[in-house]
Amino acid sequence: MTQANSAPANRADDPRRVKVIVELIDHTSAIADLNDRADLRQRLAVARNRISDPQIRVVIAGQLKQGKSQLLNSLLNMPVARVGDDETTALVTIVTYGEQPSARLVVAPGPGGTEPEVIPIPIDDIKHDLRRAPQAGGREVMRVEVSAPSPLLKGGLAFVDTPGVGGHGQPHLSATLGLLPDADAMLMVSDTSQEFTEPEMRFIRQAYEICPVGVVIAAKTDLYPHWRQIVEANTAHLQRAGLPIPMIPASALLRGHAVQLNDKELNEESNFPAIVRFLSEQVLSRENDRVRDQVLGEINSAAEHLTLAVNAELSAINDPEDVRRLTDDLERRKQEAQQALQHTALWQQVLNDGIADLTADVEHDLRARFRAIVAHTEGVIDSCDPTQHWAEIGTEVEEAVATAVGDNFVWAYQRAEALAHEVARTFVEAGLDAIKLPHVSAREMGAGFDGLKSLGRLESKSAGVGDKAVSSMRGSFGGVLMFGMLTSIAGLGMFNPISLGAGLLVGRKSYREEMDNRMLRVRNEAKTNLRRFVDDISFAVGKESRDRLKGIQRQLRDHYREIANQTTRSLNESLQATIASAQLEEAERNNRVRELQRQLNILTQVSDNIEKLRGPGR
Repeated sequence: MTQANSAPANRADDPRRVKVIVELIDHTSAIADLNDRADLRQRLAVARNRISDPQIRVVIAGQLKQGKSQLLNSLLNMPVARVGDDETTALVTIVTYGEQPSARLVVAPGPGGTEPEVIPIPIDDIKHDLRRAPQAGGREVMRVEVSAPSPLLKGGLAFVDTPGVGGHGQPHLSATLGLLPDADAMLMVSDTSQEFTEPEMRFIRQAYEICPVGVVIAAKTDLYPHWRQIVEANTAHLQRAGLPIPMIPASALLRGHAVQLNDKELNEESNFPAIVRFLSEQVLSRENDRVRDQVLGEINSAAEHLTLAVNAELSAINDPEDVRRLTDDLERRKQEAQQALQHTALWQQVLNDGIADLTADVEHDLRARFRAIVAHTEGVIDSCDPTQHWAEIGTEVEEAVATAVGDNFVWAYQRAEALAHEVARTFVEAGLDAIKLPHVSAREMGAGFDGLKSLGRLESKSAGVGDKAVSSMRGSFGGVLMFGMLTSIAGLGMFNPISLGAGLLVGRKSYREEMDNRMLRVRNEAKTNLRRFVDDISFAVGKESRDRLKGIQRQLRDHYREIANQTTRSLNESLQATIASAQLEEAERNNRVRELQRQLNILTQVSDNIEKLRGPGR
């Protein structure tokens, strides 16, 4: 472990201390091999791959047509994302470093395949819509990967350009939210043409709850002379919402001119250096490094499992008279661990009850949100002529439904993480330490659901002048005929002032009743279309949500069952080592003691280094 103690001298070149962490993994893996713990070795191998991954993922998100792709192109000083007047970013595009520009499609597996296939494409093809690229052979294109020789990417940054989350029904909202749990940071792009819209504020709130490291880029400052007032107003909106997210005004157009003219002053005016500073100081420094913390926890968990076995065997060798006591104690603890595997164990009950409650709560929350949307929209329908405002009503309903689905997803994701912690707590309370928390995947929580339909068309039309005239004439004719017949008894003609006046009154009353009845039919039709639309969405989202929650249940069940199995194996092998050690000859005992003390010393140093790497309060 001498190398582990001397490695911190390279801290300036290795701020994450990856070399030290990899060394700790290697030392712990070696002891796992000596103790025939292939399961721990496998866990440590996965942790080594995770901490050795140099990529730092930054998700670029925002509403439609806010300048996300143009921002990325200007930031890297090269075209890596498609720009234009239409919805240009239709697929997730991941941009990483490469010595030469290149591009690839990641497509769904073919018949009989299980893994996505990577298909190289010409770099110039990224200027086109690749959703139906001929190279995919009719298969679904999952994402586009681009490599570019940009100095900004050389430090490990990987930008993830996402489709806009606004528009008709917000079709990409949940998919974008699903990318954030694995992101190191987020760039939220919003142009300075107007203050934050309500959907934007909701998306920022949802995104911040999942990925708290981020900044809002106030784009296109060159187009709007009042951009400073917009930035001030948006900053106030964020403060009132309790979102401590900084804002950086920037102009991609000025950045492009500055690069072409090699003008430093113009580059400063574009404010892109502030974005680069944020990426350097807040992201590349990994101040909020969740992967690193998870890997340190994994090493610590493996070290504690191995320490248990080594300590038990060492105690038995050093104190043979105490073998029986240690054996009884280990047998008892082994029995407790085995009980954790049974379906009637506490952790199983907590998991099953928690999933049942979560499923019911998520469904109830979604129904409550949809009922509120229906109640509000029916009030709007009752206050206007739906035939005149159906397009506006449809847009408002689709936006509200998409937002409700997004909020429901974020809440379900947080509840699933809380359930994972609650199940882990049952292990700790039972005396089983070193519980590794599982990674709850946002994709398993329904983040990829984009099946929002459109509100149905309204068949009824507004009443025209002819319809109103016919309705009035029908009532007037009946009134004139009825009262004309009555007055003819008195010797007056069919058409006289009395019959004509009565016809006018009856016609007016008939016209009002006809218009009221027609408006009632139109509003009932609009409400029926609304309820059918919400019911269809509720049925689809509810089914997806239940299926994904079942997947989360299986993930948590398998994870904690593996923890229980590993604990049982550790205790069982400790028991066997204790019994076997009592039978060793004196010379063998001395050699074994020295070897165990060496292993124990390494494991102790591993644990000490982990505490130092975590720092105070972590």
